[in-house]
Amino acid sequence: MSQLISKSDIERSKKEEKFVLLTAEQVRKDFAMFGMEVRFSGDVTFAYEELFNQLKVYIEDLLSSDSDKLMSLLYQIDLSEKELAKNDPNVQFETVPELVTHKILERELKKVLIRTYFKEKGQS
Repeated sequence: MSQLISKSDIERSKKEEKFVLLTAEQVRKDFAMFGMEVRFSGDVTFAYEELFNQLKVYIEDLLSSDSDKLMSLLYQIDLSEKELAKNDPNVQFETVPELVTHKILERELKKVLIRTYFKEKGQS
């Protein structure tokens, strides 16, 4: 399924307002299911940083205090341990929470792109 979406598609989509807004909404929805509020100002230019900084705090907390809830969240987002373990040589993070947060945001964007792809394909 993820063969439908290339790295360049992902990078290009990170800059498109439509996909940024849809991804922010998907993140808000998934985290809200677990009682975690994520706010988004709507500023597309700094969306990644804004979301990243909020999610990282939640991930740090879950890693230290509630691994079951974290695993449930990752399951809801559809982010497997295998995906978390994949190494991207272009992306370096200092801590595990930073890496997990980045992978969550990337997966949420992919979900939005896949949904959009099939919605558009179904209309043609």
